[in-house]
Amino acid sequence: MSFEEKNREAEDAQVELALRNYRDSVHAWSEQEFSKARTVRRSQWDAFWRVMANPVLDWSLACALVVTSVGIPVTVHHQRQLVAERNAQMLRQQEAAKEATRQEAVAMSDDELLAHVDSDIAQAAPDAMEPLASLMSDSSAK
Repeated sequence: MSFEEKNREAEDAQVELALRNYRDSVHAWSEQEFSKARTVRRSQWDAFWRVMANPVLDWSLACALVVTSVGIPVTVHHQRQLVAERNAQMLRQQEAAKEATRQEAVAMSDDELLAHVDSDIAQAAPDAMEPLASLMSDSSAK
């Protein structure tokens, strides 16, 4: 063996010793850190999820969700139906009032109708014969 080979082996041994010492110090530091007592901070949501794990609470929340998801649309639909019925009833009342007003305007009272019939019957000649009747009355007056 030459001097250079011995020198190279010595350097290799030194590097290997340095790496072994580094490795041992890293392992010692790891053991030291792992053996320390630690305090674990709880999450803010930890209590919430612990409560939510209760099956009774889960079922009650599910029932409340079902009731509100069905009840609210049914109530809204019912309210809309009531409003539509009210509007239809008001429209019918307005139309009935208009019809009654129109009937009153068109219709004559019984007395007015009898007076009109009497005047038509009491006429000497019908309306179509009126010009001829007036000629006859004029000729008899002369």
